[in-house]
Amino acid sequence: MPWRKYEAGSKIGKYGKNYYVGRGIQVRKDRRGKWTVYLEKNGRRKNKTVGEGREGLINAIKLAEAIAAQKDRGVVHQREEDQKNQLPAFIDYAHEWYRAGCKKWKDGTEERYEEVKRMYLEKAACFKKPIDQVGRREIKGFLAGVYQTKSPATVETIHAVISGVFNEAIDDEMIRGNPAAGLLKRILPPKNRRNLKKADPFSAAECDVFLAKAAQLCNRTQQMILKSMLFAGLRLGEALAMRRGNLDLVNLTYLVTESFKRRQFRTPKSDKERLVDLPTFWCEELHGYLAYLKKNSLRNGRGGQVDLLFEDPKEKGGPWPYSQRKVQYQMKKICASAGLRIRNPHDLRHTYATRLLMAHQSPAYVQKQLGHHSISMTVDTYGHWIPGEGRGQLDAALGGDVNGGEGGAVVRQSHIIAYPAQKARATQANT
Repeated sequence: MPWRKYEAGSKIGKYGKNYYVGRGIQVRKDRRGKWTVYLEKNGRRKNKTVGEGREGLINAIKLAEAIAAQKDRGVVHQREEDQKNQLPAFIDYAHEWYRAGCKKWKDGTEERYEEVKRMYLEKAACFKKPIDQVGRREIKGFLAGVYQTKSPATVETIHAVISGVFNEAIDDEMIRGNPAAGLLKRILPPKNRRNLKKADPFSAAECDVFLAKAAQLCNRTQQMILKSMLFAGLRLGEALAMRRGNLDLVNLTYLVTESFKRRQFRTPKSDKERLVDLPTFWCEELHGYLAYLKKNSLRNGRGGQVDLLFEDPKEKGGPWPYSQRKVQYQMKKICASAGLRIRNPHDLRHTYATRLLMAHQSPAYVQKQLGHHSISMTVDTYGHWIPGEGRGQLDAALGGDVNGGEGGAVVRQSHIIAYPAQKARATQANT
């Protein structure tokens, strides 16, 4: 009999047994003794009277089972609809955002954003949720955790990616707001104190020690890479991408047109070419180095042709320059072996800039040599290395004319300048 499978869960009610057929569905007798199906849904109760006796119970059980089956189908259908309408996970949508943005970003930006996805976002559990379920508190906690071990610049880049993904989702009408907006000021110091990476240039004595140790530990090409940063102020990527065709040893210049990183040649950081003046002694050394490269080219069956100045013979599929990682490792090795403070290759560029400024070269010229986008960047970075600028005229500017006194004494002129009419009246009054 159909009611027997519900015997175990049945209970004795006021008018007899109550059979629980499904969630919110039960069969029991009413006060008239008739079998009735009771249904509770959304806090409301409905009932359907079926009949009396054994036949009434059988029909009531069948009706209750039909209602339960229909209810289950509705739940399944709702789940399917929910799954159908569920938004993609944040990280999946981030992949789509990245693929669409690659076409408009610069190579360096594309590379940084890809690293953020791979090294940070893909490993965080909160970004595996649907994009509309990623909360502001989770993002703030994630960024704060990154800031414990990484620089403010890294946190800013990660935030830029997260915020960019959310803004794209807003444009696609997936979400209404950006939960990452304004979080940086709650995690990082004020902007003027965030990325204060102080330059750490070598002193003249340290330069001599560094170059002497480099001559012991590095081959000729590796030494020339380091010297191109120290004597020409090039960025590491710009130095690695140096080519013979851009070098003018007659006019002592080099035309910077590209940079190199991870087996990719790209435009320089400023997206502009620049002509760099080279010191005479460095051009003389480059002349000897070119003869060395030509000799190697003939020995290797290349007919004496020279293109890349700093080709790495161990890199397969080339010709390729030395990788940035190799130069960075070599730099640390030299500093450690020489007993110097550990520095990175960019500090060679800092050394170049500070030495020019300390030799009273104008900041505008140094800006041009370095390829900074503005002179303010040059002054903000290196201004405190400009020694006694204007010292010779300081007394004259602030104290008046220093010449003309008897016996060479200082004659200070009045700092008060009267208007012509007032000056004339004062002269007449004195006479």
